[in-house]
This record gives sequence, structure tokens and C-alpha cells, in this order.
Amino acid sequence: MGFFKPKHIKDGNLLLKGVSKFVRYNRDLISSEKGKNVESIEADFREALERPGVSKEELNEAAVKLTEACEESVPRYKSSMLKENLEVIFVAVVIAMGIRAYFVQPFKIPTGSMQPTLNGIIAHSHRDSSPIDGVEYTEPGRFGQIWEKLYYGRSYVNLVSEGDDTILVSEIKAVKSMVFFTRTAIPCRSGRVYTVAGSAGKIKELITNELRRNPVVKKGQVIARGYIDTGDQVLVDKFSYHWRKPKRGEVFVFVTRGIRGIEDRFSAEERKGGAQHYIKRLGGVPGDHLQVQPPNLLINGEVAKAEGFVKVMSQKDGYNGYTTGYKLDFNLGPEEYIALGDNSANSSDSRVWGTVARDNLIGRAMFVYLPIGHHWGSIR
Repeated sequence: MGFFKPKHIKDGNLLLKGVSKFVRYNRDLISSEKGKNVESIEADFREALERPGVSKEELNEAAVKLTEACEESVPRYKSSMLKENLEVIFVAVVIAMGIRAYFVQPFKIPTGSMQPTLNGIIAHSHRDSSPIDGVEYTEPGRFGQIWEKLYYGRSYVNLVSEGDDTILVSEIKAVKSMVFFTRTAIPCRSGRVYTVAGSAGKIKELITNELRRNPVVKKGQVIARGYIDTGDQVLVDKFSYHWRKPKRGEVFVFVTRGIRGIEDRFSAEERKGGAQHYIKRLGGVPGDHLQVQPPNLLINGEVAKAEGFVKVMSQKDGYNGYTTGYKLDFNLGPEEYIALGDNSANSSDSRVWGTVARDNLIGRAMFVYLPIGHHWGSIR
């Protein structure tokens, strides 16, 4: 009888349910190869769970393998650090997966398409030791950097050559570091490789002007200098759209699955990682007629009235209004939505790749929880 089963067996069954929900929710993100790996390890765990007299320690080891397989199957999935005992693992995984699947999901802004409403990842270069906006480059002490990491999501880079060498700028690339962190490898002709925290694209933006012109460096010469501010990290309300219709003007997250104009931009290798998640402002709902007449957005023949649109059209406080250059006229079908970036002049959005289907909508972006120094609070 289930009532008399040992607690680690009951928790094992809970873990299987959590894994099932995790796989269903992330099916579009899990590659075929990694999906088969999860299935294989899940079968091993199920076999151990059903084995008479299986010990708590043995089941714990199998649970760790299954949990790690799930975490590694999804790009950038953040693993739980609470793996010290079986009960904590099972409870944390089941609760976290349940919340993520049905209620709230964290999301990190990767690009600048929603600026200044939301920040993407931004690199601030102090190349050649020259002043920026009249301010000399200074790097705060350890406690100052900890504070700025929390307040701005800021990481400093101050890489100096350890010897005479040639930087292979074209071969700079991202490397894995303990799964949790993004690091960039900067190789040299001598075989020396410098490794710094941050994405390859942003680290390249910090490479000095001298090295862009001539990659030969002397000992003590600056290779990359400046800092990188992480993108805003937001909480996405996945619950409301099950009970109400999406509203014009709210910031929302959607999956790019089936949007040809987006998928065609990625290589076959990149597409193996599954669909991406984008964040934009919801410009139009089914039945709407949208037009762009810079700096205004017209909905059904009238200038858009929602607060978010008004901010963009104001051309104040960093907003530049809606711009032309792409498709300007939409008539939306019964299951179609329009996604527009607030940074209209620098946003790849529905003007470029078309409408978003109802099934692609994930939820409303409701709150910035990190960093606390720029946009912390409700998203409007």
C-alpha cells in the first residue's frame, strides 16, 4: 500500500512527476540527442525505484544523475545547488518545476531591443586607457565591485598582456565554465589563452582600438578594459493568459517556434538547441489594423493610447518613437499578435518577421528583480 511506502520511495515518485512536467514544458528546447539521454537516465531511475529494498543512498545517487540530465538538456537552464540530501532535492525540483511550468518563470533580457524600458547586456569600453565622458578609468575595490554587481549587474574586465604576443582576434570564442558561467577565451599565437568572464560578443567590444588595428601586443599592454552590465532579469507571469486575453501595450514573452523569419536567421547547428524566447511589447491583438507613421503607432486608425506606446512615441527620456524601414501595415487574423520593440530603430520585431501565433505566447513580463539599480520594480 502506498501509505506504508518509505519516504524516499514516495519522493522518488514525486521526482518522476516533476521530470515529466519538465520535459513536456521544455520539449521545444530539448534536442533529440539530449532528450534520449534524459529518457535513458529516467528509465534507470525508474528501475531503481521499483527495485525491492533499494536504499535511500542508491536512489539519491540516481536522482542526482536524473536531475543533472534535465538541467543540462536545456540551454542556460540554471541548476539547483541544493543537492545535499534526497528530500531537499526532490522537494526543490518538484516545487521549482511546478512554479516554472505553470505560474512564474525568470527571464533574462539578452538584447537592447526594449531599451530604455528594459536593458539588454551592455558593454562599456574604456579602450586605450582614455577617458570616457571625461572620466578616467577607475576600477572599484572588491566591496565596490560586489555592490555594483548587485546594483547594476556589473562585471569588470581589465586584461593586460603577460608578454609580447599576437592576439588571434578572429578566434575569440565562448567557453563553458562549470555550466553556470559564461566565459570567453582569447587565444594568442604563442599558444597562451586568456580567459575572462562574459560573453564573446561583449568581450570583443572591450578590445582596445590598437588591437583592432594591429593585434600585436607588448608585455603590460591593455588587451580589453571596461565593464559589462548584465541584462535585466524579469519574472514572467505565465498564469494570467490562461484566464484572460493578452492586452495591447503590455510587455510579454513568447517562444519563436514556427516563426520562419526568426528561425531562418539561425544555422542548422544553432536550431538544434531549440526555439528561443523573445520579449517585446504587445502591439496588436486579433482583429487589429496596425500602421506605423513615425513617430506614432496607429491602431485601427487612431494613435495608440496605452501607456507603453505613449512613452515610446513621446521621443523623450531615451525613447525615439516608432520608425519605418520595415513592414508598416498589418491586418491581424483571429490568432495573431504583433510584437514591437521599444527601441524601434534597433529592434528586429514583427515589422521584420511577421506575427506571433497565440500558441507561442508564454506570459506577461511583470517585474524586474535584478539588478536593482536600473529598472527594479513593476514593468509598464
